[in-house]
Amino acid sequence: MDAEAAPAPTPHTDPVGVIEAALVRLVDDVGVLAEEDVVRAFSILKATDLPGYFRLRHAAKKANRDCSVTVLDKLVRDELPGSDDDASALDELVALARAQCQLHHDADRNAVAVIPMPGRREVWRVYSSGFEDWLRAAYWRAKEMGVPETTMKSALATLAAAGINDGDEIEVHVRAARYDDGYLIDLADEQWQAIHVTPQGWRVVNESPVYFTRTPSMRPLPMPVPMGVTHGDVGLLWQHTNIPPHSRVMVLAWLLDCLRPDTPFPVLELVGEQGSAKSTTQSVLRSLVDPNKVMLRGRPKTVEDVFVAAANNWLVSYENLSGLTPEQQDAFCTLATGGGFASRQLYTNGEEHVMETKRPVVLNGIAVVATRPDLIDRVIHVDLPTIPADARRDDADTHAGWERDQPKVFAGLLDLFSAALAILPTVKLTQKQRMADYERLDEAVARALGFAAGEFQQQYAELVRAGIDRALESNAVAQALDKYLADRVLPLNWQGTAGQLYDLLNTHSIPDRSSWPRSPKGLSDQLRRIAPAYRAKGIDITHLGHSREGARWRIAQIRSQTNPATPPGIEGGTRYGAHRE
Repeated sequence: MDAEAAPAPTPHTDPVGVIEAALVRLVDDVGVLAEEDVVRAFSILKATDLPGYFRLRHAAKKANRDCSVTVLDKLVRDELPGSDDDASALDELVALARAQCQLHHDADRNAVAVIPMPGRREVWRVYSSGFEDWLRAAYWRAKEMGVPETTMKSALATLAAAGINDGDEIEVHVRAARYDDGYLIDLADEQWQAIHVTPQGWRVVNESPVYFTRTPSMRPLPMPVPMGVTHGDVGLLWQHTNIPPHSRVMVLAWLLDCLRPDTPFPVLELVGEQGSAKSTTQSVLRSLVDPNKVMLRGRPKTVEDVFVAAANNWLVSYENLSGLTPEQQDAFCTLATGGGFASRQLYTNGEEHVMETKRPVVLNGIAVVATRPDLIDRVIHVDLPTIPADARRDDADTHAGWERDQPKVFAGLLDLFSAALAILPTVKLTQKQRMADYERLDEAVARALGFAAGEFQQQYAELVRAGIDRALESNAVAQALDKYLADRVLPLNWQGTAGQLYDLLNTHSIPDRSSWPRSPKGLSDQLRRIAPAYRAKGIDITHLGHSREGARWRIAQIRSQTNPATPPGIEGGTRYGAHRE
């Protein structure tokens, strides 16, 4: 006996079956989508399973490019009672996003969307132009319709709430991240590839094991010459920059330190007169760390400007600075070691908006930019020599040459990074400067390049001492104190009140009295600020407490045993390219 035939699917019992059967006929008949049962099946599916509705709607478009899914959408809306176009579009946007991406949030409860794509994985903050562009494009592909601005804002707010309240907390990185025994570097290319650098070498990975996100102004790093195919040559960098030979290893170490987000960042300061290629050098260096639509920025007007730039860039880069306020210099100190800036949130009743970040920084100017002791402690100062007129090149030749050599230089930098990571565990510092993590890496880089152990630790110590001298030269109290100390018989051991010292120092001539303290209390504040610099020079400035006469201070000579700095030896420095003139 023949089995009883199964009943044909109906829109109410099996809307998916009705639609799948219609898709078979749709290949040869575009009118199928207007049939009453098919429209009703799509309507029921939209009301009960919106992601499924979008998938089958997309399948209809693929089955016959001549069919009109826009007409189908209108018929479905007419079929559904009480449907509202704006509400429908909002629901469709939210459902589309939730069907095609994963919603999470970071430690600061900012919503993040992880979007699996063919051959790659994209990660965007929900409130970013990148995610909004993706969502608009996805909606157009699904509906062939645009999205009103108010509807998009409502959809983003809904998706952000879903990511914050329903999603998992994930760690999101920009440009560089620590991973296992090495580091990951986001190439920021269209394929969302990254580079994994370890003590054993480096390789390009198609999907990063950590989440990297981007800002609209980020640009891709060059694809390095493949490891093993040919050798990278970081020594070519010196043909495109104006870094003097004795500063090159420190600049290389700074470049690599920019890719180590787990350590404090030193601040690179490039100083030189007009015609010393400061901006060209800075642009070339930045292109190896964090290429950007705007490679160099003008002087920030406020402290908030500094933190806004840091929130939207991995490397904070300012050019042609004639000076920075004390508050701005303090902001760069905060960026170097990590910290935040708080301001009142707009359109709230006093709620704070906090920007917290840690970023590498590069600055340039004709005169010294870093004048505050705290910032000078974190600065790698490089004096750029003037380029003779007959040795200058035009911009077209400069850009063409760098575009040709950049992939090879970047590969050489990665080779050096890997070698330095292998050596780093063996580096032991007998005496540590303020930026000890950078100092260790600098020593590892020098050894990887073939220099003798300890050689560049001595050079870095000399750089720090020179920075201390610059800090004191720009301080009015230090100028007066130096003149007073020059007249004293050593060993020195002065004790007294801030008022007495104020009267003593006030008798000395000072070229610029605009920053001279107006009271003994102001002098005490300045003494606290310059005390670390004098301690490094062998003079101990100590606050002894308060008496009836006022704050008491002691200024005394201390023993200081330091090894004189020596320039790099003539041997070594030939690995990974030449680093000598």
